[in-house]
Amino acid sequence: MKKRLITLLVILFMSSQSFAAGFGLYEFGARASALGGATVARAWDASTVFYNPAGLSFIEGTHFYGGVTLISPENHFVGAEPILTGQEHSAKDQIFNPIGIYLTHRFSDKFAAGIGVTNPFGLGLEWEEDFPGRGIARNTDLQSFYISPVVSYKVMDNLSVGGGLDLVYSNVLLERSAYLFESEGSSGYEVGTSKLEGSSGIGIGFSASLMYQTERLGLGFLYRHSVTNEFEEGDATFEIYDTYASPLASQLLTDQKASTEMTYPNFFSVGVYYRILDALGVEVDFMWYNWSVFDELVLDFKDDRLDQVVPENYEDASQLRVGVHYDVTSALQIRAGYIYDQTPQPIESVSPLLPDNDRNDYSIGLGYTYNNLQFDLGYMLVDFGERSTVEDGEGQNEYGFDGTYSSLANLFFFSFGIGL
Repeated sequence: MKKRLITLLVILFMSSQSFAAGFGLYEFGARASALGGATVARAWDASTVFYNPAGLSFIEGTHFYGGVTLISPENHFVGAEPILTGQEHSAKDQIFNPIGIYLTHRFSDKFAAGIGVTNPFGLGLEWEEDFPGRGIARNTDLQSFYISPVVSYKVMDNLSVGGGLDLVYSNVLLERSAYLFESEGSSGYEVGTSKLEGSSGIGIGFSASLMYQTERLGLGFLYRHSVTNEFEEGDATFEIYDTYASPLASQLLTDQKASTEMTYPNFFSVGVYYRILDALGVEVDFMWYNWSVFDELVLDFKDDRLDQVVPENYEDASQLRVGVHYDVTSALQIRAGYIYDQTPQPIESVSPLLPDNDRNDYSIGLGYTYNNLQFDLGYMLVDFGERSTVEDGEGQNEYGFDGTYSSLANLFFFSFGIGL
């Protein structure tokens, strides 16, 4: 039973890192998102604060640009033999709304500055009440807030450098069922629910970037450093059902404090933009994420007997982003994009906490400019496809919960800008 309690609390904290790994976000501006996020080589609007701060020197005047992305995910599970054969379950319908808000000003021909607020990690997943994997995860929610003051300086007429700080705050919630009397081939007896809530201190990171821009050609590079958020004195609480096991469960599953830390990986992006025709331009970006920072998770509980070091074994991953725009008129632009997004998650970590897979994303969008006003909207389909935890006839999930996950997400984005 002690082993089961340790496993319970370990899983609570594992969610914070596993969740971030598969649900990193990059959609923080409707124009950039419709272009598949391929904007590191061109400064289109104030969202370059996030995508490439060096681009601020190419944007005259003062600009506000802000908007929201509405994310509607779908997740399904089909159980594998011999325990969960053919069982089909779905996650609850949810809507998430990460933001991208920016304010910039160019002080001279060479120097500009800005600030942005984004949520690069911030989705969740909630399964139905009867989901058989509710002992691993029932409801997960992670939110992060990046406040990013940046500056940009032109070292030549067509070349600028930029960068700044990332001030990062995060909070996490995980709810799951609690079990006792675990035995071989059995998850045990369900005795209640557990909930973990924790908020981090402020973590500090930085970004550095370059941009070369002419009328037809653009080259860009961005590096964003890793950020560590420390969760001190998180609350692990339990609700015990009224069953024959409740006296024992109440003694073992007691509310307590626990601490850990979560590191968001460093990454870089490099891209090339070219205006093929006066009205037609294309950009191709390559991105690399250092997800292998998730090699282990150190857990520190008030009860030292529960301290754990948990292997994560995430792998570095890359992305390919392509964006195309066509200027119908001087005021109206249509856009499209494609993303291939490689998962960092090894097969043994695929679970109800995070059923991740390689993704293919397809985006479209429109932009309209009226005087100094800018209106952008778009849509993206994120297709995770199917991924099974069974390989060569053997289940690979580290908790023995095996099956096939299928997922997709619909993203709708809208942004509004004004230039002064």
